[in-house]
Amino acid sequence: MSDTNTTENSLSDLPLWVDEDARSILERVCEQHNVPVDVLTELVSLQRERQHQERASGIYPRIEEILGRMD
Repeated sequence: MSDTNTTENSLSDLPLWVDEDARSILERVCEQHNVPVDVLTELVSLQRERQHQERASGIYPRIEEILGRMD
């Protein structure tokens, strides 16, 4: 299984990733703002993985890495 599928599976309880109408709107908004859906998907997944942590240790380099794919 690829990382993208794993990431999307970790978001499978969120309407933006499972509801077809919501997903369509998400894709349209991302396209309007030149944000790849996979970048947004990975950022949301990262936030969910780390939400239980009190400190954001090491998260900023990971966010920069993800956003760096938008260049």
